[in-house]
Amino acid sequence: MSIDNKLFVTEEEEEDRTQDRADVEDESNDVDMIESENGTSCAVDNRQRENEQEGEEAYDDDEEDDPVVEELPLNISGNDESLHVFQYANRPRLVGRKPAEHPFISAARYKPKSSLWELDIPLDDQSFYNKDKAEADWNGVNIQTLKGVGVENDGQYAAFVKDMQVYLVPVERVAQLKPYFRYIDDVNVTRKQEDAKRNPNPSSQRAQVVTMSVKSVNDPSQNRLTGSLLAHKVADEEANLELTWAEDTFEQFKDSVVKETEGKILIASENQEDYIDNLV
Repeated sequence: MSIDNKLFVTEEEEEDRTQDRADVEDESNDVDMIESENGTSCAVDNRQRENEQEGEEAYDDDEEDDPVVEELPLNISGNDESLHVFQYANRPRLVGRKPAEHPFISAARYKPKSSLWELDIPLDDQSFYNKDKAEADWNGVNIQTLKGVGVENDGQYAAFVKDMQVYLVPVERVAQLKPYFRYIDDVNVTRKQEDAKRNPNPSSQRAQVVTMSVKSVNDPSQNRLTGSLLAHKVADEEANLELTWAEDTFEQFKDSVVKETEGKILIASENQEDYIDNLV
């Protein structure tokens, strides 16, 4: 008679029967887990295949929607040109929905050593302009001066397309031009000089003994101005180059760039493998 058919069993027999049932349940659970894992693995594999197929189909659709229709030769030129970019900080990019027109420039000045630009723009005396006050207080000023320092920008280019070829011209400097109220400074200086003439200081006219000392030019303590103070000093002492502002010269500029690139072939400085390695 088996243990399962006995009405009364000992404690040892009961423990053996309980252990056997536990082993059977563990084996059943293991089988269920294996089947579940196999089912999950199959589902993941199927999902990955579907995603790969969808990605390939989307890539094919993109290629069809945006095909390469033309390849344009690339030319880098402008070594004989000095290209400066101006940013007008106080002028809108759009007037209504139309691009703002470039202001008329009546005079242009440049200091090469300081890279300092000054542009004079005639004021519109028909709107927001008090002619009487300008003549009475500001010596009849009728221009607005824009001033800015050019900053080097290596790696930036200006581009244009002509005859189905792309031409890149390196940008030498970018200057942000802002209003410079020189007429206010000039009037203030004039007023101070007139006040000094009308109210002379008697103590300043008396003879005084002044002790002076001479320092060597090679003395390192002689150069005390650094940074912005030195830059302002250099700019104040440097003379302006008076330039002529010419309009409608873009076509002439393009022709000169195209002519410069004729007969020149760009040669890569590195091979394709090195280029890809640098990208990574």
